[in-house]
Amino acid sequence: PRLNASAMVVFAEVVTAGSFSAAAQRLGLSNASVSREIARLERRLGAQLLRRTTRKMSLTEVGETFYARCQRVVEESEQAAWSVSEAQAEPRGEIRLAAPMSFGYRQLSTRLPTFLERFPNVRVHVELTDRLVDLVSERFDLAVRITGRLADAAYVQRRLCPIRFVACAAPSYLKKNGVPVTVADLPRHNCLNPSGLPWRGILRGHLSPNRRGWISGNLNLDNADALHRVALLGHGIVCLPTFIAGEDLRDGRLVRVLPKQLALEASAFAVHPQTRHPSRKVRALIDYLAASLGPQPEWDHFKGALRGAGSR
Repeated sequence: PRLNASAMVVFAEVVTAGSFSAAAQRLGLSNASVSREIARLERRLGAQLLRRTTRKMSLTEVGETFYARCQRVVEESEQAAWSVSEAQAEPRGEIRLAAPMSFGYRQLSTRLPTFLERFPNVRVHVELTDRLVDLVSERFDLAVRITGRLADAAYVQRRLCPIRFVACAAPSYLKKNGVPVTVADLPRHNCLNPSGLPWRGILRGHLSPNRRGWISGNLNLDNADALHRVALLGHGIVCLPTFIAGEDLRDGRLVRVLPKQLALEASAFAVHPQTRHPSRKVRALIDYLAASLGPQPEWDHFKGALRGAGSR
């Protein structure tokens, strides 16, 4: 039978509230109106949904099945109403954002002022950290994460831009120590932060089980910007993201090493907890970052992006 959605809402409210009178109060109806609506619904269905006594109300077996369906109708109607109001509302309120230290400092800090000019009722609190924050327990609305891939069902994720890692060195280092021609030449070079994740990822296809850890270096640093400064001083070969090294590669202060053999591409993702109603302010910021960063970031537009020292 064709049912009135409002009757399903009334029935769901009666079950949720636990009584006709409580449901009537929540819905702004009289007790008599709620009773008539339920009686009309049961006649329409040809089945008893509720067992009622002077002291107690409970669901019949059919009522339990029907209640589950009614809950979905209520949720969908609430979602529809929310989406309309959200579409018309101006983003406002605070966004708590976590982002990797170097990426946040170099790329997000220069973009956020434009976003805030566009949405003056939004405030953004940013925590720059290289640790993996727990968005729920630490009450973050959003995080930017750089990784090869994300596959956590607890989070909603959107790719913002590619992040490319390259091996590079200062011309002064290569002049003094020579240019590696193949990956096999790397053990005789000073590879900065050799145990770091970028090196492990970039060399994965070149390592055999008995050669793990075969590159070495005399300096380990846990910050990419610090490694970048050391590399510019001519101290060794480093694996850096191009959002840090791109300008120096373009201007010749750094030179790519083995570009056809040593390269790794990851992505920057916007990640937020899986919620029933993602906020307008968070969606606005994600949309802005995706458009601003784009599939071809400006930091990858340098001469020799596909070439470098030791190219073959």
